[in-house]
This record gives sequence, structure tokens and C-alpha cells, in this order.
Amino acid sequence: MDSLRAVPADFFAELVSNGKIELAMLLKRNGRMLAAWARAPVAWEVVSIMAATTLGSLETMLETIHAPSPESMAIVAGGNRILVQKVEPQGILVLVAKEAVTESYLRDTSRRLLVKLASVIRPEPPRRVTLGPSFH
Repeated sequence: MDSLRAVPADFFAELVSNGKIELAMLLKRNGRMLAAWARAPVAWEVVSIMAATTLGSLETMLETIHAPSPESMAIVAGGNRILVQKVEPQGILVLVAKEAVTESYLRDTSRRLLVKLASVIRPEPPRRVTLGPSFH
């Protein structure tokens, strides 16, 4: 079931005033953007694909060493702290902040956003399948 279809445009509105998050994205595992916000201009088509690719690469690496696929991962790189959180089987939430922002702050922000997401998405209604006449 894919309930990540319509995410409100203001999904990341609370991040604008907090001053700690630099970038936030909600995307599909194929890199298709569902919602995004950044403090500075961003080439979203590049960032979204690379975020999805990074998650896929890390999962493949872990599978190769027979480790389970993580539900989330925190990375420190280039003076930034990045949190990648799986959402449903096919969604990804990515939060980026300066390295001085704690991982626990990013995880708390992620939890709040996921609660908010659960309240705004609706599961797909069950599909009705009409069967044609049966031939015996």
C-alpha cells in the first residue's frame, strides 16, 4: 500500500523558525520528491536522487556483510549531521543540520514529523476488482 501520495505543501513549516535544520526532504525511494524545504537554495533533483542512492548503497553494503537493513541512519559528513529515516516501505525522511546539532535533536524532530505525517496521509481505499463471467 502506498499512502505517501499527497503531502501538504506546508509539511515542513515548523522547521522554518527553529533555526537548527538546514534541509528536510520527504521522498520516495526512487528519489521522487514529496515535500522539501531548505534554508538556502538547493538543486532538488540532484539532492533527492543522491539521498535515495545513499540509502540504497548503505543497505546493499550492510546486506553484503549479512547485517539487517537499518530503519534509520545518522551520518556526520562535511560539518553536517544527516539523519535518514525510512517511512513506510517506500518513503524516506531526510534531515540535515550543522554537526553541532545533536543526533537526538534530529531523531526527536523526525519523530514529530512522522506523527504529523501519519495524521495527514490517508491509506488508499481498498480496490474493488470486478471479475468477468466465469467459464467452466
